[in-house]
Amino acid sequence: MKDKDHVMQRKRTYNSLWRLYFMYYFIGGFIPVNIENLLVNLPGTTNFGIGVVVASSLLIGSISILIFGYYGGRLSEKFSRKKILSITIAIWIVMYSLVPFSVNYFFYLTCIIIASFGGGAFLPISFSIISDLYSPTSRGQKYGTMQLGLMLGNGIGIIFGGLLGNYTGPIGWRFAYLIGSLFALITLIFYILRGFEPETGKAEPELKNLEKGVKYDYKITFNNLIQLFKHKSVIGILIFILCQGISASTLGTWGIFYITTKIIAEDPGLIATTLYLIAGIGSLPGSIIGGKLGDSYAESGKLRGRVLIPFIGILLGVTLLFGFYLIPFFTSTTIAIIFSWIFFLALGFIGNFLANLHQGNTFAIYSEVTVPELRSTANSFNGLMANFGAIIGNLLISSLIESNLAYLPLAISLVLSVQVVGGFFWLIPYFSYPREFKELRDLMKRRKLELDGRTH
Repeated sequence: MKDKDHVMQRKRTYNSLWRLYFMYYFIGGFIPVNIENLLVNLPGTTNFGIGVVVASSLLIGSISILIFGYYGGRLSEKFSRKKILSITIAIWIVMYSLVPFSVNYFFYLTCIIIASFGGGAFLPISFSIISDLYSPTSRGQKYGTMQLGLMLGNGIGIIFGGLLGNYTGPIGWRFAYLIGSLFALITLIFYILRGFEPETGKAEPELKNLEKGVKYDYKITFNNLIQLFKHKSVIGILIFILCQGISASTLGTWGIFYITTKIIAEDPGLIATTLYLIAGIGSLPGSIIGGKLGDSYAESGKLRGRVLIPFIGILLGVTLLFGFYLIPFFTSTTIAIIFSWIFFLALGFIGNFLANLHQGNTFAIYSEVTVPELRSTANSFNGLMANFGAIIGNLLISSLIESNLAYLPLAISLVLSVQVVGGFFWLIPYFSYPREFKELRDLMKRRKLELDGRTH
């Protein structure tokens, strides 16, 4: 009965974290589809100001990730991770609930900045909790499913924010933020009521049978941080995440706009948005299936399989995305239009499916080569590198097209090429991951003996 209750608690906690992750990116999807509404209906807003909002959000979120990633372990010694996460998410929700009442651009910007600090804590804290909820053979699937929340939340957020912003009058975008904040508050209440705090390290096979109440002194020091970056697997993946951030964020901001320029039709924006969103759905099964496949390889002892799946998927997937974005859209006849729809949806869907096979495996590898007390830091640097890549990518594409919009295809090609180059950095964990995995398992066995000695 005790094991059954634990399984139920674990499921409720994970589902609550997934819903919070979904809402974080759901509300994040409102800005791209409401840029024009903000320019027209929010006093003091400019094109450059929109860029400042995005850059500030990424920068403050990165600072928050660093703070809670590095000090999260120490804070959790005094306060549970559940309490810390609940407080920071509450800050994020409160600030977004104030956005609908923005009287001018600076009020709006201030709310976004403070919200970004609260939201930035989510990645390092929640992902470290997940690593203590599930064993190494299950983490890939669970992390992959979390990425499902990210992509699904962002896609639905774009649709929801676009519908309210464009079809309910000049204050429609305000209603989107108000309703989104209410939904987020409900998900937070569910987490507070139903989530629980797992014991650090107890999901590791070597520590599974420890007696209740035995504690290990987990502390993050500067030396621990140095040890983190001695893991070649972590370094290789983080470099890839930087490259992917340059590509993914840029396409997330400019993808629909660029596809619109390829289409000659009565409502190219609607067609472009539909193509972009349907093709993007391929990311959802890709992140889950990739994690499941990685878990199956890890369980069978074929550790390099967890690395080969992302490597092959990225190279093949991004190649297909080149075609999705750069091949002309044929609109000369009805047959050509139908063919174009089928062809581009196939390219985009399969391309996104393959390119996202790495999602669950990325965080699984972090948790399988680093000690429990450093996992939140590893997860933090993952978010940090993604944000840095996003800033670089958006600045890069903006500078290229500022003087001449004709450079947009070149910019799209450039960021996709960067992602391909980043994919080759998965060859580093291909060689280092099996060794580092074994080293961690040996270390956890020694800790188990140490902990057993303290109880006798």
